[in-house]
Amino acid sequence: MTEQTNPPVARRTPLKDAITVIDGLPCSLPGQETVALEACAGRISAMAIQPAHPFAQERRALADGYALAGLETVGASPYNPLSFRLLGSAAPGTPFPGSLAPNTAVRIAMGAMLPPGADAVLTPDAAQQRGDRIDVFDATGPGAWTDAGTASRPGSDAPLFPAPRRLRAFDLALLAAQGLQELTVRRQPRVRILVMSMQPSVIDAKPSSAMDPIDATGPMLRALVTRDGGLVEECIGLDGDAAGLRDQLGQPGADLILTVGGTGMGFNDCTVSVAKDLGRLLFHGVNLRPGESVAAAALPFAPAILLPGHPVAAAGAYECLAARLVRLLAGRAPDWPDPPRRVRLARKISSALGVTDWCRVRFLDTETVEPLPLSGPPSLPQLAQADGFFLIPPESEGHAPDSMVDIQAYS
Repeated sequence: MTEQTNPPVARRTPLKDAITVIDGLPCSLPGQETVALEACAGRISAMAIQPAHPFAQERRALADGYALAGLETVGASPYNPLSFRLLGSAAPGTPFPGSLAPNTAVRIAMGAMLPPGADAVLTPDAAQQRGDRIDVFDATGPGAWTDAGTASRPGSDAPLFPAPRRLRAFDLALLAAQGLQELTVRRQPRVRILVMSMQPSVIDAKPSSAMDPIDATGPMLRALVTRDGGLVEECIGLDGDAAGLRDQLGQPGADLILTVGGTGMGFNDCTVSVAKDLGRLLFHGVNLRPGESVAAAALPFAPAILLPGHPVAAAGAYECLAARLVRLLAGRAPDWPDPPRRVRLARKISSALGVTDWCRVRFLDTETVEPLPLSGPPSLPQLAQADGFFLIPPESEGHAPDSMVDIQAYS
C-alpha cells in the first residue's frame, strides 16, 4: 500500500469548463514525416499539395462513348433521333487526326483527347451505331463526361489540396493518378498509456480459484487513440507502483500521457497526487457520470489526462475529454468527426440535476435506440453493447419515451 494518497476533490468542474481547459492547451506539434501514399488516409497534410505534372490542356474523355458538339444533340429523343456521321476513333495515345465538322462524331475511349470541334462525350447507351452513322436518342451538353472544370488548368498555381487537409481515400485516387507515391504529412502525436489499476477477470471461475487481475482498459485506449489520429508510443502496466508512475510521468518523448486508475480516494490512489507534485493540476473531478474522478495536469514534458480506473468510467472520460486533445494534437477538429444522428428513444431515461450523463445507447432498429442504464455500478458488458452515446446536460432530468435525441454513433 502506498503512503501517498490523492488530495480530496474540493469541487467538481462542470464538463463544459473542463472542455474549455482541454481545448486551450498548446496543440501545435513540431515535425513532419514522409509517408507512402497508401498509408496517408486519415493523415493531415503538412503543406499544400501541388500537381506533380501539369494537366493536359486538351480535354479528355471520362468515359467511353462518342465525342461530339454537345449543343448539336439538343432535341434528340427516342421519338426524334438525330443522325451524326461517324468519322473515326480516338484512344489514349492515339488521338483522332482531324477536326469535327457539324453533325459529326468520333468513337472515343476513356482517357483519350477530344478532337477539335468536340466538347462533350455521349455515352453508348444514348446512341445506336448503324454503319458509319450513329442515331442519338438523348441530349447532352458541353463538358459532359469530360475533364473540363474538374481539375486545375495549366498555368494556374492553385494546389490540388491546400494545407492542412485530412486526407481521404478519394483524395488518394487523384494523387495516385498524378503519379505521387508519397506525401509529407504532420507527425502523429505520440501517446503514452500508463495503467495503474488492473481489473478483476470477468471469466466465470469457482470462488476458490485465484484469477490474476488483467488490463482491460489498455487495449480499448489503444484503439481509441488510433481512431483519433494518435500513435500509442507504449502501454505500461504499473499496477499501483507510485515510484514507477513518477518516473514515467517525468520522462520526455510523449506528446500526451494517459493514465488509468488511481484518481479516486481509495487507499492506493495516488495518481493525482504524483502528477500534482511533478507539474500543475488543471482540474480534478468533473460533473460527468461515469468518469467523475478524471483529472488533467500540465507536466514538464507533456499534458496528462488522468482517467478513472474502471474501463467504463475511463471510456466516458476519454470520449468527453481526452479524445478532444488527441484530435487537436493530430491536427484535426476537436469535436466528434461524424455528424450526429437523430433517433427516437424507446424508453424513458432519468438523469440527476447537476451532472452530465454520458448515456450509452444500442440500436433497436435504424431509427430507434434503447438507452442503457445510468444507475448502478458501471457494466463492461453493457459498454460493449453500446452502438453510440449522447450527453444529458446537467440542467436536464432526462428524456421521456419517444423523445428525439442526437447521438454519436459508433462505426
